[in-house]
Amino acid sequence: MVDFTNKHLAIIEDFLAESIKQSTLFSEQDIDAKEIVFQISEEVRLKQFRWAENIVCVPNVVRIVLLETKANKVEELEMLFTSPAFTKTLTDYLESNKFHLVLPIRTEVELVSKGSSRLMYSAGRCVLTLDWPLPEEAENFNVVIDDVKKKVLEVHQRKFQIPLIGRLTSLNADVYQNNYFITKEITYIGRLRVVRDSQTGEFLRRNDFVFAQLEDAEATGNSVSRQQAKIEFRDNSFVLIDQGSANATIIERRLHGAPVTAIVTGTPGAPLEDGDIIILGSARLRFNIVENIDKNVFVLQQSQDLLAKKLERGVPKKTFKISAIYLPEEIKDELNK
Repeated sequence: MVDFTNKHLAIIEDFLAESIKQSTLFSEQDIDAKEIVFQISEEVRLKQFRWAENIVCVPNVVRIVLLETKANKVEELEMLFTSPAFTKTLTDYLESNKFHLVLPIRTEVELVSKGSSRLMYSAGRCVLTLDWPLPEEAENFNVVIDDVKKKVLEVHQRKFQIPLIGRLTSLNADVYQNNYFITKEITYIGRLRVVRDSQTGEFLRRNDFVFAQLEDAEATGNSVSRQQAKIEFRDNSFVLIDQGSANATIIERRLHGAPVTAIVTGTPGAPLEDGDIIILGSARLRFNIVENIDKNVFVLQQSQDLLAKKLERGVPKKTFKISAIYLPEEIKDELNK
């Protein structure tokens, strides 16, 4: 039975209902606020997994299942369900019920066909589920579960695809996850997580380092294209490649104490060096090569409420604690084994 008087669920319902009223793209035919709150409560009730002693975890991926005929609504739904008004309140709801997250909350919007059983009885409206991350999704840790016994068996770091580790730090724009570690051969950079053709709904790509799209038209992240750039690891070095961006991709490097800029063009791209500044539209990132990754810091780093703050910063945003998603000592001990 869902307790609709729960203050966290009430906040989520009010937020969704108001967002629907304000939206020019979707309506109650696409999303029902009370229905979503019910689905959250049911998913949490049904998907409680035990790890170590007396630790109850729930999946971290908020998956929004949507009819493929509504592909033009994907971006706005992603913005809605990645906003702190939703993610932080959901996290607070879990914490208030003494549930833990092994990994930070992440939102994915998935398109399915009309006959999909996942939208049964939904009358065409989107459906929310809580899932563990799939192998192909942008996580650097695998969570091994026993779905029958409802247990988390293991959390282990995925094997890195490359011998060096890069790091991207946003200096002045709102991103989904700052201090992002590059551990694979190709890392996509752009605005919004999942990029689809707005007309056909065809999947184009999944961005790894993701800029938030904000309602404020002047927001720095909005100057970044959906398919802005990618970083490839080849011949033991990182190479930045522009992918037809609207506002250019630029590398700024200090030579003899003075900053020098170069526009990145063409398929070959341009090699990156430690300390380079990457300029995407009006957004600025710092690129670094790091020796290793602290596992606890890596698991726990997340967007730090960047979508809500909308602040311009001239220095790297540091990773800091948000108590609701910080793991208990028992889980940290498990990770360090």
